[in-house]
Amino acid sequence: MAEFALNFVSPIIKFAVSKAISFAAPQISTAWGLEKELGELAQTLTMIQGLLQDAEERQESDPAIRSWLQNLADAAYDAVDVVDEYEYEVLKHKVQTQGRKMKQVRTFFGVFNRAASRLSMADKIRKINKTLDKIYNKGVLYLSIRFSGQCHSTAGARQYPKTDPHPDRFKFVGRDNDVLEIVNKLDNIRSQHILSGISIVGFGGIGKTTLAKSIWSMVKEQKLYDLVAWVCVSEEFDEKIILGDMLEYLGSSVGRMNNIGALIQELGQKLENRKFLLVLDDVWNEDRGKWDSFNSRLLQISKTSGNSILVTTRSDKVASIMEALPMQKHDMVKLSDHECWLIIEDIVLRSSTETSIPLDLEGIGQEIAKKCGGLPLVASVIGGTLSREMKTDKWQEILDDKAWILQDENKKILSILKISFDRLPSSLKKCFSYCSIFPKDAVIFIDDLIQLWVAQGFVHKSNESLVETEDIGNEYFKELLSNSFFQDIEWDLYGNIESCKMHDLVHDLALLVSKGKTLVWDTSCNFDVQDCSTIRHLRVKSRGEDLRTIPRSVAQRLHSLFSHADVFCSMASDLKSLRSLKLVGGRKKLPASLGKLKHLRYLDISKTDVRTVPKSFSKLYNLQTSNSLYCYTLEKLPNGMANLISLRHIYSSRPSDISIMQLTSLRTLSHFVVGTKKGCRIEDLGRLSQLGGKLEIWKLEHVKSKLEASKANLKEKEKLHQLKLYWSSDYERAVNNNDEEVLESLQPHSNLKSLTIDGYKGKMFPSWMGNDVNSSGSSFLLDNMVELRLSDCNECTCIPSLGLLPFLKVLYIGRMENVRRMGHKLQPGGAESIKLFPALKTLTVDGMQRLEEWVEVVEDAAVGSQGVIVFPCLEGVGISDCPLLKTWSMGGFSSHHKLSVLWIEQCWKLMAIPSLDGLSTLKRFGLVGNNGLTSLPIGLGSCISLQFLQIGSCQNLNSIPIMNGFTSLECLCLSRSDGLTCLPIGLDSCISLQKLKIEFCPNLISISDDIKKLRSLSILVIEDCENLRSLPEEWLDSLTRLKKLRLGPFCSELEEFPGLTSIHQFHPSLELLVLSGWDKLKSLPHQLRHLTALKQLRLNYFNGLEALPEWLGDFSSLHWLGIGSCSNLTHLPSIEAMRGLCNLKYLEIWCCPKLKKRCAKKRGPEWSKISHIPNIEIGSKDVQGESQSSDDFWF
Repeated sequence: MAEFALNFVSPIIKFAVSKAISFAAPQISTAWGLEKELGELAQTLTMIQGLLQDAEERQESDPAIRSWLQNLADAAYDAVDVVDEYEYEVLKHKVQTQGRKMKQVRTFFGVFNRAASRLSMADKIRKINKTLDKIYNKGVLYLSIRFSGQCHSTAGARQYPKTDPHPDRFKFVGRDNDVLEIVNKLDNIRSQHILSGISIVGFGGIGKTTLAKSIWSMVKEQKLYDLVAWVCVSEEFDEKIILGDMLEYLGSSVGRMNNIGALIQELGQKLENRKFLLVLDDVWNEDRGKWDSFNSRLLQISKTSGNSILVTTRSDKVASIMEALPMQKHDMVKLSDHECWLIIEDIVLRSSTETSIPLDLEGIGQEIAKKCGGLPLVASVIGGTLSREMKTDKWQEILDDKAWILQDENKKILSILKISFDRLPSSLKKCFSYCSIFPKDAVIFIDDLIQLWVAQGFVHKSNESLVETEDIGNEYFKELLSNSFFQDIEWDLYGNIESCKMHDLVHDLALLVSKGKTLVWDTSCNFDVQDCSTIRHLRVKSRGEDLRTIPRSVAQRLHSLFSHADVFCSMASDLKSLRSLKLVGGRKKLPASLGKLKHLRYLDISKTDVRTVPKSFSKLYNLQTSNSLYCYTLEKLPNGMANLISLRHIYSSRPSDISIMQLTSLRTLSHFVVGTKKGCRIEDLGRLSQLGGKLEIWKLEHVKSKLEASKANLKEKEKLHQLKLYWSSDYERAVNNNDEEVLESLQPHSNLKSLTIDGYKGKMFPSWMGNDVNSSGSSFLLDNMVELRLSDCNECTCIPSLGLLPFLKVLYIGRMENVRRMGHKLQPGGAESIKLFPALKTLTVDGMQRLEEWVEVVEDAAVGSQGVIVFPCLEGVGISDCPLLKTWSMGGFSSHHKLSVLWIEQCWKLMAIPSLDGLSTLKRFGLVGNNGLTSLPIGLGSCISLQFLQIGSCQNLNSIPIMNGFTSLECLCLSRSDGLTCLPIGLDSCISLQKLKIEFCPNLISISDDIKKLRSLSILVIEDCENLRSLPEEWLDSLTRLKKLRLGPFCSELEEFPGLTSIHQFHPSLELLVLSGWDKLKSLPHQLRHLTALKQLRLNYFNGLEALPEWLGDFSSLHWLGIGSCSNLTHLPSIEAMRGLCNLKYLEIWCCPKLKKRCAKKRGPEWSKISHIPNIEIGSKDVQGESQSSDDFWF
């Protein structure tokens, strides 16, 4: 069982040696009187280290040596634990004495306790030395292990190969025809069925997921589906999890939806009348019942024809089970030998400065390609190994490896992958094998992974090294990445690798080589103590069963625990060797014994419901990482955090006051709240020379002077990539305002990628924020800036000159009340071919109350120049709440072929919008709240890709553009437009229109017959049009897909509701109806009685109505009924009719004074008619059960 774990003894021994030598230093050991014991331990471990090369080479053929190595590993772990305990006591003493003068009596007890600790520690070290001596003697005398004087090299001494910036994008070869074939099949079969699909079947590592990704990309490019979702299923086929993942992939949060019904309802709204493609990657489920149930769920979500599923699986049985749907199977064939060589060649050259592979290596490489079995995964992993060892003899060794000749296909693939693993340095083997603790297909965040490696002691540096352990860990990750052990790389906005995944076969390899050291325990199964005697890393899986206790003998040896909080809390006191603890689940409190985890270096309670952390937390002196991100129930960081002097990383979701006086090792600090006490002052940040990542600084008004601010030394923090600076709001601040000099002194390093300034009260921004575009110099202090956010800087009168920042992608400017003008004024005869904002993708201007002019190109600016290009990469523009903005000039959008979103809201005086002529990429356009425009922007009609158009509260807009050519338009909203007297011309050509909303248009008199041709409509709203008198005859029977309808109120002179004569024609499809009446209507429209399939009905403003009709009792499918603002309504239908509403679960009555009184609980004469309904709300109060809003408001 421990066979593969013995590859890792070398790094354990090396780590123990380095720790023992470090703490044997005279300045430490002499103070504790342990110099002799620690010196002997370091010497013994160093001698044993010299035996490891021979022992590890002979272990596979000699069981006695393998047993010897296992005993040595156990003893080495014990040695590390003992030295760790010693380190803990040193840190504890340091905390207790640092920064204060201790009282004599306390000193006496401190000396007494230290003496007792010294005796105990000395005894433990002597016992370990004795054990190690026996192991050493047995190895030399009885097993004849030879002393080599060295151990395997570690990655720390290696020169790392060049890594590609997109290392998972290896050459895609041999599958182009497969992509075209499957896309064509999907397109052909989907039109004939509501739900159909294709299953891609093939060996593990043959490239199913890569093929599916290429299909996914082509489908999106060709816009074959409205929405595309990707869910990685893996071994556990849980429809609730799959539907939740699908919902989150489509951009909605599952939140606290804990039942399938809620998920289906949410997905139904998201996918309504939209064709979707669902990719289910890596499916293993062979249970037909589960598959049939899942199919029925998908059919509940959407009844629109043209939906598809694309499944990848290794199992033919999975594909056959899925044939209950109209499914086609696509068997993947292996790549040719030449195609495998192309993959290997591509990977090798990516890591080399050469343009071609030497001929002697090429011949061997092509022979290796023949042995890859046509599997691209094998070719890419082997290619990564070959790229590290560009020598003929090394390539020949790989070619001659016995792993190639195994017959069993599954074992053969793992054995071949293990060829690459075996050639890793021993320290990288440890790091790779540790990844087995993550679930299959898990998203692995790189910072977390490296910090876990460091916590386990897999990454460490020599005492002389200036390189940070995290930087060494990052190099380890890069090397494993270059070997193709990781894939599916994701980058953040700033170009840093943020997360990755492992291929399931590579994960299988990690499980194999960590066998005996890492265990995944499902709490539904028994715990086999005998089989777990060597386990060091444990992940607990729980599906809500009764949690069982982990045996104490196992718990005491654990170095890692990934678990539900309840499991941890039941055994916390036994976890004496724990280094890493990652909790999930809803536990609100952690045990008081948390502080006994002396070795703990990594604590992650993110995304839990923990509210309090025990006082003993302050005793975790070895803790390096504390992560409480998204733990919103935790009101503040734990008290006593200032004592944790080993902390390197603090992650939290909200600002908390903590003293960093002693936390000089910090590399990550999410939030820092400036205060007046020591450890909370701005200058205390100056001690943190290695601070990096993201930092938020709050309450900067507490900084007294520019001298204090400069002592923060931000300009020397070159690893800091994201900085947010916050001043409190006016009512929280003192009278004195020194914001300008403080911000000037908070100049960051030029490496900064993201900057936020919020609440700043200076009148000018600092000199380091920009440069004049007309100045001779083009150098910016913030040249690397990718994201900039300026908000609530109310005293500033101008915006810094930002147009020449070469990498700026995101710009937000908001709530700056004194800025009247924005833009760049270029002088005549200026620079040639200037690009302003050359990389900007997203631009938002919000809440600029006094902004009057925004001009990026002044007409005479380009005189003598060859041209000025503005926003060449812009994808989205949002301008809102700028009530005085009149002029916006930027030369038109015609050249900005990437712009897809343009939204303008509450810019009441804006006189013109730049031309949109030729802008074929625009998908969303909104103009809401404007009295200055008389027409829409030039060229809107040429935006042929437009999908969403909203125009509202534009009182002087004379007309809506001709809609011809808007064949992609899906949603149109026209509201509060006095100029709208009829429907836009050409509306009938909008064949894709699914949602149409027309409201508060007082001059709209009639609806033309064009509306009959909108056969894709699923949601229609026509309401609050006070002069609307007529709707087309027989119009509703044309709208066969309509599901939601809101009508009225219309002209108050009408005595009956218009346009309902044919409503019975489409009653099977209609699910929700909102009808709003007026005073002259004395009864409900009789045509409604045919809508017996309705699920939700809302009736408003029928003030002439005194009683609801008896035929309402025929609505047996009705689930929700709302009655509002019917002032004279007194009677409900009879009790028999109300009992006929057998599915009614929710009843809401509001602003109906007479009916409210008669429906009083247990007292009113109408109460007996409704008492059987589970949930009743009357007058905004829950009378019975809990209310639930209908989903009729969809804009």
